Amino acid sequence: MQDTGKNIIIAGVGGQGILLFSNLLSKYYMKLGYELKISDVIGLGQRGGGVESHFRYSTKPVLSPFIKAGDVDYLLSFEQTETLRYLHCLKEDGIVFSSTFELTTSSVNTRLEKDMPESKTELIKQSGKKTFIIDPEENKSPDFDISKMMNIVMLAIYAEFRGYSHEEMMQIVRESVPEKFVAGNLKAYEKGISIARAELTDI
Repeated sequence: MQDTGKNIIIAGVGGQGILLFSNLLSKYYMKLGYELKISDVIGLGQRGGGVESHFRYSTKPVLSPFIKAGDVDYLLSFEQTETLRYLHCLKEDGIVFSSTFELTTSSVNTRLEKDMPESKTELIKQSGKKTFIIDPEENKSPDFDISKMMNIVMLAIYAEFRGYSHEEMMQIVRESVPEKFVAGNLKAYEKGISIARAELTDI
């Protein structure tokens, strides 16, 4: 059956390259001829503030960029507190792709409030949704800093899961990032492919 479109939330914190991820993915869908609507919401802090991108593509005109709670097909999150924040937005059969990276809030660091006692990773897994968890610490590479390129790693994982052309996606990466960063980004993308092929069978 032809893919007529999906609703995606891309979430994380400032500095994780969420807007670049959204931009790369939009270029791929535009090449496929889809209609797009994207709305980016950026937190108060340039780094550390919450960032979310409502990303909608369809074979029909998309009237609104915003996705209602309960209508999200895929949640792609680079920080697990943000993953928990948007779990309720998923459809019954929605799927979660999340990093285990966690940025402790300033209120917790200054002891104004306590952090959650439970493991956030376990809470995500217990959500009842199909879940794919990526641990940056377990997937470090000498070729690039995975903590700075999880967006590209996640792009490859998502592309593998959806059966998209890695060749075309990597060409988009080549054309979209500054030349001095191309080699590192392509290595990050290749790492994402290897992670996906080793572990995506779990979902």
